[in-house]
Parts: sequence; C-alpha cells; structure tokens
Amino acid sequence: MYGEPSTALVPMSRRLTGPGYDMMDPRDGYDSYGDYDGYPPTTPIMPRSRRNSAVSLFSNMNMDAGYARGTGHRIKFKRKGTLMGGIGLDEAQARVRLSNNDAYTFHDLHSDHHRRILLKVKWAGYNSLTYEIPLDGWDRRVNLETLARRVSRACVHYLQANVIPILWDRVVLHHLEEIAYGVWQPMLSTR
Repeated sequence: MYGEPSTALVPMSRRLTGPGYDMMDPRDGYDSYGDYDGYPPTTPIMPRSRRNSAVSLFSNMNMDAGYARGTGHRIKFKRKGTLMGGIGLDEAQARVRLSNNDAYTFHDLHSDHHRRILLKVKWAGYNSLTYEIPLDGWDRRVNLETLARRVSRACVHYLQANVIPILWDRVVLHHLEEIAYGVWQPMLSTR
C-alpha cells in the first residue's frame, strides 16, 4: 500500500535520541531524562524593544493592585455664563447650554469602538446600576450637552428604579469621574 520501506540513511543530527512524545507528560514534575521540562526552549536573543514612535497611554501599570485604578479624569458640567459648576438633572434634559461644550474628545473619555462609555450610578444606601451611554459628537469631539442629557436620563431612571424618595429636579450633576478605564461615575448632590 505504501510501497517499500525507504533505505535512505538519516543523519545522526536528524534522529530522535530521546524518548518519544508519548512517553513524556509535561504535568509530571519528574523528568527521568533531564532534557525536557515542559516548556519550549528559549533563545539567547534579547527581544526587540518597541520603537520610540509608539505611543502608550499608560506606562507600566501596577499589577500588584489586581485592578486598574481610575485615572482621575473629570468631565465638568457648567452652565454657560455662570460661575458655579453643576447643572440640575432637569436642566440637562431641557438642553441647557454648557460651557466648554467641545472640550473633550472620544479618546479623552476612553470610549469603546462603538463610541460608548459605561456609567455607574450610585446613591448612598442603594445598590449601584451600570448604564451604557452612547457618545455623540463631530470631528472627534464629544457633544457635552448630549452627554449631559443622556447621563441625566440614566440618573433619573436610577432614582425611579430604586424608589429613592427625592425629587429628581432637585438633584444636581456636578461632574463625571472616571473610576476605571471607560467607566464613569456621576457626582450628584441635592439643592
């Protein structure tokens, strides 16, 4: 069926001198031949470093913490022409004009490839809820008024879903704070 066996000579450098693969179990801690430790052989060549033109948002992150800490970025909401920061949830839904409306980019907010961020809403004494908020904008700039309106809707839904006994038009949205990469938490207070 396969023809006659080959009589070609195999050089010594190409012959198997150790045990066959079926005789070795990489899970065994004991290697009777001492030439197989379960890991692929390493090369003495040092790996190439990254090019200097490569851009990295974070340098070496501390992996001892077990999680990525918030970046401390803040998205501030302030009515145009006022000195005090923060807008009411009712004002945000009424499309009030905000100062620095195009100050933030999609990259600044660490949005995903669908241009969405996660919003984790919390109120003291209640469980948190996480919302997916789509971002809207032009020329790589986020429309802050649209973001404020969508965040306001999520906060109102949270207050109603948890039956929190407070009028939502008395709640003020001061800013969003990044608690993890792409995850934002609104800082709320009451008037």
